[in-house]
Amino acid sequence: MSKICILSAVNIKHMAMISLYTERMLRDNIDFDIVYMDKYGEDEEFPAKNKYAFKNIIDHEQPNWKKALQYMKFRKYAVKVLEQNNYDFIIVWNDVAIIMFADYLARKWKGKYALNIRDYCKQKIKPVYWLFKWVINNAAFTTVSSLGYKAFLPEADYIQVHSLNMPVLRKLTPRTSFRNSNEPIRIGFVGYVRFYDINSRLLDIFKNDPRFELHYYGSHAEYLQDYAEINGISNARFHGSFPVQDTNLYLEKIDIVNNLYGNKKISLDYALSIKLYNGVWCRLPILVCPDTYMEKIADEYGIGYTVQSYNENLPDQIYNWYHQMDFNSFNAGCERFIKTIEKENAQFDKAYQNHILSLR
Repeated sequence: MSKICILSAVNIKHMAMISLYTERMLRDNIDFDIVYMDKYGEDEEFPAKNKYAFKNIIDHEQPNWKKALQYMKFRKYAVKVLEQNNYDFIIVWNDVAIIMFADYLARKWKGKYALNIRDYCKQKIKPVYWLFKWVINNAAFTTVSSLGYKAFLPEADYIQVHSLNMPVLRKLTPRTSFRNSNEPIRIGFVGYVRFYDINSRLLDIFKNDPRFELHYYGSHAEYLQDYAEINGISNARFHGSFPVQDTNLYLEKIDIVNNLYGNKKISLDYALSIKLYNGVWCRLPILVCPDTYMEKIADEYGIGYTVQSYNENLPDQIYNWYHQMDFNSFNAGCERFIKTIEKENAQFDKAYQNHILSLR
C-alpha cells in the first residue's frame, strides 16, 4: 500500500484548502500522514492515519533570526520523520514549507512530491526565485491558487486549483435572494482577521449606521472588538478563532463578503482569496480593491463591488449598489464562475490520478 505524507509549516487551521487532497484520498481509501509545525500548542483534528505535530510556539515579537532558528528545529524533526517512514509521495503545503525544504526535496525526492503555492513569498528576490525554480523543476507537479502568480514565478506548467472548501460549503444552502431593504446589510470578514488600518477605518465610516452591521469572525478579531468598544461602535459583531469545519456557521451570518485587503503590494495584487470562493458558492457578493486580480475576476463575472476610497460616502454607495443589483444576473455570474472552476480543477484531478492514485 502506498504511503503519502502531507508536509506543512503551518497549523492545520491555516490549511483550509488541504481538503483538495484529503477529500480525494479519503474517497479513494488512501492512507496519509501529516507532518506539521504547531505554532499555537493546539491539538487539532485531522483525518490522517498518523499526525506528527512538532510543537514550536513562535513569538512574533522575536527578531527574525530567532524565528528562523525555531523553524530550522522543525525542519530537522520533519526530515527525520520523512526518512524513517520512507513515503512514496509528499504533498508540500504552502510557500514557507517549500522554502524550508526546497533543497532537500529537489535532491532526495525528485518527481515524488507536489508543491502548492498559495502566496507571494519573496520570489522576486533572486536567491528565493532560483530556489523556487530548482524545487519546481524537480516536482511531479505544482499547483497555484491564482494564475496571477505567474507574474513573479519561474516559467513552468502550473495547475490552477480553485479554493472551494467543499467539506465546509456542502453544509450551506446557497442564497436565493438578497437581504430585504428593511434589514441591516451584514458585511463580513470570515477568517484570519488582519488589515487593521482598513478595517478600523470601515468601523469608523459605518459607525452605528442602522443600515449595516460589520462582522469579524476569526483569529485576532479581538483587536477590532477592542477598537469598536473604545469608540462606541455598536453595529459590529465579533468572534475569535474557530475550527475550519465551523466556517459555515459564520458565513451564514453575513450578506456581503469583506475582501478589502488593500493593493499595491505583490502579495495582494495577484491573489485570489478563499473569500472569493466562499462568496460565489454561497451567493454572497464581494467587496474588492482596485487594480487587483480579485477586481478582474469580480468584474468579469459581475459578482462584486470595487471600493475606490474609504470616505463618508461609502455606506451610501454600497447600500445603493447592493439594493440595485439583480439577483438573477448575480446568480448567473456565480454559476459561470463555478463552471470555470470545474473545468480548471479537472486538470488537478488528472495530476492527482497520475501521481497519487496510481501509487495505490
